[in-house]
Amino acid sequence: MIIGCGIDVEEIYRFDKHYFEKGRLSDLVYDLFTSKEIENFSIFGKEAFLKGFCFKEAFYKAINNNDVDFKDIEIIFTNEDNFEILKSNKINNIFRELKITDIVASSQINEQYAVFKVLLIKN
Repeated sequence: MIIGCGIDVEEIYRFDKHYFEKGRLSDLVYDLFTSKEIENFSIFGKEAFLKGFCFKEAFYKAINNNDVDFKDIEIIFTNEDNFEILKSNKINNIFRELKITDIVASSQINEQYAVFKVLLIKN
């Protein structure tokens, strides 16, 4: 059973404009991502930051809980197409309360847009 569904679409040009300043990460990046994510994304380049942001936005919409912070969920890429999702204790507690057993997440990217879809599943 699907408990939550979230989707985020980002225009690559707009993302680059707001999250990178003169070739460096903007202060906003440090507000949204954990140091572990920033280190991981730096290995994979700008596209990883874009996908990471899309994932967090889609997850936030799916969980629909104002107590959840962007740093409560982490996405760590193992290669360009595969990733691991790490949850904070707060997210683990919410999942237990709602009996959520799985996160199904996928991304797509083209020259103009990046899309991330997140489903929260209860068995």
